[in-house]
Amino acid sequence: MPHRPLTMASADHTKCKSKSGHIVVAAMDFGTTYSGYAYSLIHEYENDPTKVFAHTKWVAGSQQLISLKTPSILLLNPDKTFKSFGYEAENDYGDLAAEGKHKDYYYFRRFKMLLYNSEGLKRDMIIEDDKKKKMRAIQVFSLSINYLKNHLLKGLQTKFPEMKETDIMWVLTVPAIWNDGSKQFMREAAQKAGIRKESLIIALEPEAASLFCMHLPVDKMCVEGNVSQSSAKVSPFQKGTKYMVVDVGGGTVDITIHQVVDKDKLKEIDYASGGAWGGTMVDAAFQEFLIKLIGKHVYEKFEIDCKEDLVHLYREFETKKRNIILGKEGKETMKIPIALVETYENMMGKKLKDVVDKMKGVCDTVKITGDKLRVDADIMRSWFDMSTKKTIQHVQKLFQHKNAKDVNTILLVGGFSESPMLQDAMRKNFRDKRLIIPEDAGLAVLKGAVIFGHNPVTIVSRIAKFSYGVRVYRDFQDGVHPNAKKICVGGKVKCKDVFASHVKKGQELVVGEAQSNQRYTPLEADQMSLIFDIYTSTEENPMYVTDAGCVNVGQLEVEVPDLSGGKERGVWVQMIFGGTEIVVEAKDEKTGKITKSSFDFLQDSSQSSDAE
Repeated sequence: MPHRPLTMASADHTKCKSKSGHIVVAAMDFGTTYSGYAYSLIHEYENDPTKVFAHTKWVAGSQQLISLKTPSILLLNPDKTFKSFGYEAENDYGDLAAEGKHKDYYYFRRFKMLLYNSEGLKRDMIIEDDKKKKMRAIQVFSLSINYLKNHLLKGLQTKFPEMKETDIMWVLTVPAIWNDGSKQFMREAAQKAGIRKESLIIALEPEAASLFCMHLPVDKMCVEGNVSQSSAKVSPFQKGTKYMVVDVGGGTVDITIHQVVDKDKLKEIDYASGGAWGGTMVDAAFQEFLIKLIGKHVYEKFEIDCKEDLVHLYREFETKKRNIILGKEGKETMKIPIALVETYENMMGKKLKDVVDKMKGVCDTVKITGDKLRVDADIMRSWFDMSTKKTIQHVQKLFQHKNAKDVNTILLVGGFSESPMLQDAMRKNFRDKRLIIPEDAGLAVLKGAVIFGHNPVTIVSRIAKFSYGVRVYRDFQDGVHPNAKKICVGGKVKCKDVFASHVKKGQELVVGEAQSNQRYTPLEADQMSLIFDIYTSTEENPMYVTDAGCVNVGQLEVEVPDLSGGKERGVWVQMIFGGTEIVVEAKDEKTGKITKSSFDFLQDSSQSSDAE
């Protein structure tokens, strides 16, 4: 029956197991541009938490690249079954394209950004590949996670033949700035990939990086800026220290502020924020440069017809991007596919070299000779401007917050944090701050996620990014409630759409502690469960769920099968927001029975309900 509204009122190391029964913690960092995994055994963590093994040899073409991660690229067969992932997917797709056989295959690249800032996320969301072929997004994500899981498991079983999947605690990293629906989507994709719910932990990327750096010796960190020679030799993570974590990845910049409260204990003192200003912004600037050079229609023709060459073009640019530095004068050189030049000349009937040589405002700064593109170093550096500008401006804004007034340290991590251009911009704009860049900054999140998996209680509290509440009806009060909200329910005049707050934005959420305890009763005597709508708001004290900044993020259902007591049955609901996910406990007022429930942030909008 449809639901009704409610009324508010040791020798063998593989035998060393944790309390949860696992032998090893394995983390997967599924990134926008690159992905990877790492792991450590229980006894290794106990001896040295930073002793984490990361797979860092990924094969690209015929060469063994010194690559920390593999591209987040998925190739599927025409029947939507798995074909390959990462560099192998790039190579396979290029080979298929060279033979004209690629059109029936599915090629997904950089699809993680689909989950960034996505309101109203649905389980059946559709994603398009590079040829606009459609597929369910959760299937694309789960197949990618499954590949990383199996690749890791195969490596472990090579070393430890008796290792089973049930011996592993899995950790999946997600940006802290993601909303609750995106985090749930990733959890469900991992479970669809065969990872048991009880063996899966979600780790927030800036937190993971913090944990790794806390355990690093000082000589493994580059400490610069406003710091004396003597203090540079002391760990920057002493008790009481506050610092800003700037996690710069391929897609997003994820920023939060932490404080060391004790040995191996951290708390968040400002909620996570950031934006889509990662390394892919530089790629977009390079693409815009090419389009201005050869024309949009030529670029689109090249993009469609020359898939193999497109792969090589952006692989070449990725290498060049990592080595662009300040101070160099003259021109930078990179290889471009001959097919790009030929596509232009076939469509335009002119030599690209001759056209560029005569192009006003370009001829002195750009040269094309055969398969070589030579560009003034200043132009290449300008491709970083928007990414670095957005990041710097946001960090400056955060330092104006009251919680950041006494923060003097910046921890710079993430794959794109290794860019000399970004590092230089941070140094120049924050000369009065201590800048810390750990060794292997691109692996800090991944290795820290392993540490988090061994001891998740290292994070003692977080700050609420939003206000959380329930849509309810209240007795209408003239002069207080607007007439547009007046409604008659059961013979009584009510105000609809009231935001009943459970958690306020900016509130400290202690891990493991209930943040609110509110009573609900059924509207009808025969109701078997209470279902109500959950909303978030960007405001600290929203009045109505229809206010600007309010978003319906899902539903909560609590079963109340005992019908004795009718409409007077009370259920006390506690919402525990301290973890990376939201846990709910409901206590039956009459029997004392406690049941657990959870928010469904992926609920279809057609399943909404009313509450009073």
